Amino acid sequence: MLRDELIGFAKSKVMIVLWVVLPLIAMAGYLLLPKEITEARGLGGLSATAFVGFLMSSVAGTVAALMVAVDLVSERNRKVYELFVIRPMRREVIIWSKFLAVFACVTVACLVSLGLGIAVDAFRGNAPRGDEYYDIGKSLLSLIGVVALSCSVGVVFGVMSRTILVAVILILYVGQNLTIVPMLPVYLGWLPDHFWLVMLITATMTGLLVLAASVMFRRAEL
Repeated sequence: MLRDELIGFAKSKVMIVLWVVLPLIAMAGYLLLPKEITEARGLGGLSATAFVGFLMSSVAGTVAALMVAVDLVSERNRKVYELFVIRPMRREVIIWSKFLAVFACVTVACLVSLGLGIAVDAFRGNAPRGDEYYDIGKSLLSLIGVVALSCSVGVVFGVMSRTILVAVILILYVGQNLTIVPMLPVYLGWLPDHFWLVMLITATMTGLLVLAASVMFRRAEL
């Protein structure tokens, strides 16, 4: 089931855009930025890696949530899941397979984009230094955490919604606010500002949301 979902999402036009078109557009946009912004290294200059990371953080989470939610609603409206009733398969497998497939595909897109950003910086003679790779790694983990949490929000709203329009509205106006919840305890001063603590909260929320979606899907009428 997971293999079929991975192949299906990987072949979708959305993923082709994320894997190929978006990184190229991002690099073209970066190269068009004024030199005062891109070449002041050490003085607030913007590297290609940072530029791509910022762009992907704004796009990847939303795309991941929309992909999985729209796919769930669309397949249910087309009565696809009625076919699974006669198969010896637990309904939760469908939810987890879609979550993992979208998460993996979007994560690959993020890795490709950041890798291209690092390559452009190296070509321009501004390759990240040793200490900067640690910060890039943390940024990448944060981005992956956002993608995972967004995917979990997507499966919840995909199970809850009966129409694609409702799912899209919920994700854009409610789901995007949920991705900042892991940082709230830090912002409010309830917990220390610790990167790994935020990652733990993100992972816990992700697991609980996918579990909740699995329970709702198991009890829902197909």
